[in-house]
Amino acid sequence: MTLIKIKEMLETLLQYEDSEITHTICSENNTFSLSYSKELKNFQVKNIETGYIEYFPDVKTTSIALYRIISTVEKEFTE
Repeated sequence: MTLIKIKEMLETLLQYEDSEITHTICSENNTFSLSYSKELKNFQVKNIETGYIEYFPDVKTTSIALYRIISTVEKEFTE
């Protein structure tokens, strides 16, 4: 997934901030969920296995973090 597509996905979450939308990103070793919290005004990326949650304040920061996660996932599937 490209950085542009990730940004578009994040901007969509912002447009629907009154709805609860969660994206799931899976790899062989980890599963992550992505959501936006209107109350906290940030994006949340949660590692489902560990329960660890990272918070990101804006589209740019979140898109870079997700791009790294997705690139790792794609690399695992091509090896």
